Amino acid sequence: MKKVLLVLLAISTMLAFSSCGDSKKEKKKSHKKEMAADDEENEDAGEERVERSDYTFTAKLIADEEGTASNIIVHMDMGNGEEQVEECEPLPLDTASWTGFAKISEEDANFDGFPDLQVCLGPFNACGNFTYALWLWDDDNHKFVRVEGFDELSDPVYNAAEKKVLSTFRMFDEYEDDCVYSWDGFKLVKEKCETIVYDEMEEE
Repeated sequence: MKKVLLVLLAISTMLAFSSCGDSKKEKKKSHKKEMAADDEENEDAGEERVERSDYTFTAKLIADEEGTASNIIVHMDMGNGEEQVEECEPLPLDTASWTGFAKISEEDANFDGFPDLQVCLGPFNACGNFTYALWLWDDDNHKFVRVEGFDELSDPVYNAAEKKVLSTFRMFDEYEDDCVYSWDGFKLVKEKCETIVYDEMEEE
């Protein structure tokens, strides 16, 4: 009987030590997880997020040997020693005769409350019809995103009241094409276009 009691006591003691060891292991694991989480928080706190207001811009027109506009290089300075560099193709015109290339403007093109970046690619003809490259500010990822196909618009106007982008292409005293666009995320969607012949307008 005594032997049985001694054996049971030994087993009970071993189980107690085993349970204590497991508890210590769990505490160590939990402590390591807490330390890892603290490290991640400290890393996030140490990273300075670039805000829209930190950015400044420059754009440089490049012409070929004949003086024809061939490239525009856009520098987006983030204010922290880093920059985003983009290139866009201007209309291939004589830079001595045509102006407006690489002109920068900052307007809220997609009506989200943040100014975006617009760079002039030059005029299509003597009527103006200026075309542009456009970068929208992505406030979720804190960077600029280029809008593909925006250079197809002519003399864009931003109608904040209706949240529409208007484009008008004029062909001297012959006609004009009026188009209306809306935004789908960072994509521009054409809603409708209308061609107005000036002779018909005069007859009316």
